[in-house]
Parts: sequence; structure tokens; C-alpha cells
Amino acid sequence: MKTYDYLIIGAGSAGCNIAYFLQQNGKKVAVVDREGIAGGASGAAGAFLSPLPGKKNLYNSFVNDALEFSINFYEKLIPEAVDKKGVLRVANDNFNQEKLQTNSINYKYFNTQELQKISKNFRDIDGYFYEDAAVLEPLIICNKLLQNCDFYIKDIKELTFENDLYKVEDIKAKNIILAQGVSDSLAELPYMKISPIFGLRVDVKTTTDIPFNIHKSISVSTNKHNDTVSIGATQQRHDTQDMKCETTCDKCAFYINTDEEQIKTLLSQADELIKLEDLEVVKTYKGARATIKSYFPVIGKIIDYESSLKRHPSISKGTKIPEDSLEYYPNLHVINALGSRGFVLGPYLAKILSENILHNTPIPKELSTQKLFYKMARAK
Repeated sequence: MKTYDYLIIGAGSAGCNIAYFLQQNGKKVAVVDREGIAGGASGAAGAFLSPLPGKKNLYNSFVNDALEFSINFYEKLIPEAVDKKGVLRVANDNFNQEKLQTNSINYKYFNTQELQKISKNFRDIDGYFYEDAAVLEPLIICNKLLQNCDFYIKDIKELTFENDLYKVEDIKAKNIILAQGVSDSLAELPYMKISPIFGLRVDVKTTTDIPFNIHKSISVSTNKHNDTVSIGATQQRHDTQDMKCETTCDKCAFYINTDEEQIKTLLSQADELIKLEDLEVVKTYKGARATIKSYFPVIGKIIDYESSLKRHPSISKGTKIPEDSLEYYPNLHVINALGSRGFVLGPYLAKILSENILHNTPIPKELSTQKLFYKMARAK
């Protein structure tokens, strides 16, 4: 039976990145996943790395800081899996012309005539071009991140903690990090309400030369190193539905036999942006991305909700308790709710969490488990 410093449960962007950062700091790390490396939402992701425009605020500042860090990280890690050619954002209901014009990020505006000089295949669109944007190959990235870690395919149902060690089947670990995405958590986390957002990606081949990524309500990638183009979109939220994600979306009864219509819609939306000639669909991917209402991801030590309230009942009336006075599950951390920006946020969050674990560096409060804990405790 092998014993590890850290066992990561979940091999998507979150799990692979935190495993990499801990392993790079000399820790013995194993990762488990029931489907395989990038077998869920991360493998199905379009893996577009794009800035978040708009008037500067806490959330888009966080996303854009993460973007800068992560692009540099991936380019050093495995440059052949990164296509960095920028992105053209076309105004839509969420990002109208005014919001795109008044944002705090440097951009270049292209009108229809200018775009059609770049490529005759552009439709009658205009947009705002951001230089710092890229598209990745998710599976290549995740495999590279785990190349010095042990990996196991296991469907873990429970954790056992005895004699200061967690036992998971034939594995022992001093610490556990939950990076489970939309799957049922292995710890009680009533203050962390994860909602799945269904995403669809289609890889196609085309003779059209696409000079950069294009984003409106969907995203169309530039021509990637492997001669394919990725077209991806967030299709459907499940916030109001009582659903459990017990498998990947391609095997889920909710989506069986819906491929044809979904692909047709996605390709139609792509055609509104640019004409893709000699189009051939190569592969379709589906994945449910994990998010919470605030859109911020969450990282840190996992608080024992009931024990903390029992020890400090005044919390529910607004009393602020020092973080180290709360009750925590032993040696148990979480990194989750990366949403549709899993590969933008993954390395940045892993850096913050690893520094917190190894050096007790504070986690920004907007990302912390404490924020969600206090919000729920006071609401109740």
C-alpha cells in the first residue's frame, strides 16, 4: 500500500494543476479520477484563454490577473499545446458595444471592412481584438501536468481517516484535496452549492484560415497545431434542476441522442461569424462545468459546518470568529467551481492554494471557504 503526501481527487484542470504545483514543491502526489485524466468537463472544454472586458471590478480583475499568469505558465510548460493569436470579441447581449468600449483592457477595434481585408470569410461583423488570448489542447496540458505524479482510475465513494492518514482503497495519504467539479463531494459542504453548466465543444477541420479566436455567444478557435478548429459554447444551466452528475455528459441520459441538433445549432452560430469552407466535424465533446452563484471559485481548508456552529453559535448572529478558531476536517482541502474558465483559473488558483498549504500564505477572502461558510451561517 503506497502512502502519499497528497491525494488529489479529480483529474480536471483544478486537480491536475494543484497536483503539479505540490509535486514541484517536492511532495509525493497521487491523483484519482473515475473517468481518467481530463475525462469530464476539462477534457470537453474549448480551453479558450480570453480576457474579461468591462469596467474594472473585483471579479474581472481576478480573471485578467489569472489569465496573464496562466498564459505564461502554459507557454513555459508545453508551448506546442498553446496557440496564442488573440481573440476578437463581437458584441452580444452580455457584452454590448458600450461595455466593450469602456473596458480597462487594451484593445483594437476592427470594423467589417477591416476584418474582411484580413479574411474574406468573415461575415458582416465588427469586434474588439485583444492580443492576450489563446486556445489550448486540454488533454495534452493535463497529461503534462501529471507526468511526475501517480494516477489511478478509481470511483471513490468515501474517505476514511485513521491514525493521521486517509485511506482510500489501497492508497494512503496524509492530505486530501477535493477537486471533484460537479460530482457529489466526499465531505459535507452545505455552504458550497455547486451548479452544473452544460458545455458543448465540436472539433472540426476546415480549409478556412482563421487568424484568431472569435467570441460572441459561442467561441471559434484559430486553426490549432493539430489542424483542427474548436467551436464551443455554454449551452444550459442546471441551477433549478435536481440533478446529480454521476457520470460524464456524453453518457448522461439527459443528453443522449441530442448530438445532432446541438451540433447543428453550434455550427450555425459559428457560420454567423465566419464562413468555414470544406467543413468536416471530427469529434464532439460534452461536459458539465462546476460553478457557484458568485462565479468566484473556491479554495482552501474545508470547514466542518455543524461543528463550527456548535462551538460558536454566535456566528449565526454575525459574530466574526478568527479563522483558526473554526472547526475543520483534518488535512482536507478543496479547489472547485472554476466554471467555464477552468484553464484560465487552474494554474493561478493552484499557485495560491499550494502557497497557502505549504507556507500558510493567506487566501484572498473572495476565494475562501470561510466566505461561503459565514454567508450561509448568518443567512440561517
